[in-house]
Amino acid sequence: MLRPLPLDATTSWFLIGLLHLALAAAVWTVLTGRHSRRSTLLWCSGSALAGLMMLLYAARGLLPHVPMIVVANVCGYAGFALRWAALRSEREQTLPLAVLGLAVLGASTAVPLLDAVGPQWRVLGNVCFNMLASLALCVEAQALGRVRASRSARMVGWSYGVVALVLFLRLASLLLGGGAPAVPAIDTELILLAWMLAALWANLGYVGFAIEMAERRARVRSVELAAATEGRELAERQAAELKTLSEERQELLRVISHEVRQPLHNAQAVLKGAADALHGAAPVAALERARSVLREITRSLDNTLAVSTRLIQAQPPPLRDTDLDMLLELALGDLPDEGRGRVRVQRDSAVRTAALDVALMRLALRNLLSNALAYATPGSTITLRLADSDEPLALIFEVCDDGPGIAPTLLPRLFERGVRGRHDVHGQGLGLYIVRQAMRLQGGTVEARSSAAGSTFTLMLPQGREPT
Repeated sequence: MLRPLPLDATTSWFLIGLLHLALAAAVWTVLTGRHSRRSTLLWCSGSALAGLMMLLYAARGLLPHVPMIVVANVCGYAGFALRWAALRSEREQTLPLAVLGLAVLGASTAVPLLDAVGPQWRVLGNVCFNMLASLALCVEAQALGRVRASRSARMVGWSYGVVALVLFLRLASLLLGGGAPAVPAIDTELILLAWMLAALWANLGYVGFAIEMAERRARVRSVELAAATEGRELAERQAAELKTLSEERQELLRVISHEVRQPLHNAQAVLKGAADALHGAAPVAALERARSVLREITRSLDNTLAVSTRLIQAQPPPLRDTDLDMLLELALGDLPDEGRGRVRVQRDSAVRTAALDVALMRLALRNLLSNALAYATPGSTITLRLADSDEPLALIFEVCDDGPGIAPTLLPRLFERGVRGRHDVHGQGLGLYIVRQAMRLQGGTVEARSSAAGSTFTLMLPQGREPT
């Protein structure tokens, strides 16, 4: 048998009522501005009304019986309804306000009517209504715990589940005892203990639930902030890439402009020489030389204009399956007659076709061969070697000469715009720069190695990609 409470029932109801009021005020203070104002207001108002109901029960000997019962029951059942509405609001469900109002009004009216029949009926009705209201809170809190995956919400549910269980035992005791409790002390102690635990656990559980939701919102905001930051950084990178691309296109336009202007200057010089020769003794030889130079200029302009759009386009060009023998013939055909005879083609690969851009590859080979003819020992042989590799899968072009070699200090800057090997050789230092750009647009690379015995330039073009 339980030991009697150290305090009488009236004092205990009074203290538990004050506990409800104090906890309602504490919850409101803690959660204001940190959680849903609507849900917090519903919960704290319900908890405060429950405390007021207990204070009225504690003062039932000081107030008129019937009005006290009506007011106390209205406060108690309204407190249940508001807390149930708070939990349902946390699930973002519609609040059946009309149904709640009718339920509160019906239960509050039924209790004094039952009291008119007999005190035992009032007690039975009151216990039954409180048990059903506590069970409704338990079910709603458990549903909230499942939906929000919250242990704190389940704690609220178990708190009111304990209250419902104690009230059920109280109801069973009343029914088995014919309307009068068999052991009033035990019933009173259990009910007071259950209400005290509900005041503590339920309010702490609701605060815990609010904290869990706040932490989740903070995590969501952190993810959103990280996504926004990543998006901003991506936009900044894209802007930087676009700026770089724009600068590269402007640079390539200057390169192409030079490639067009230089042959025109040569043409002007040739035409002037031809005009001078017409007044001299050997006009036929001079005109034949002018025709030869003009043919070379025409080929140079045609080749440069053919690739100009590719060098300045934003997207890499489509790579197409190309006959390699045809590519070699085109590259050699771009050379002057006297230079073409110095080039020896060495085929170390049985590959017949490869995925590449014909115009860009032709431009790269033409510039490499022209550069080798200009810097190699006069009259020496230039070797154009075609090979392939399996690891990585790639097509390889090598242009080898037996010139004096390239200075070690010049090698790291060899493919930069405006860099020249010797100033006694005509040019603007654009040939190797164009080679690098043409290979880059195809996803390939160019490298140079040199010694006193000569220099070798290697073009590597990755394969294995699906040609378009």
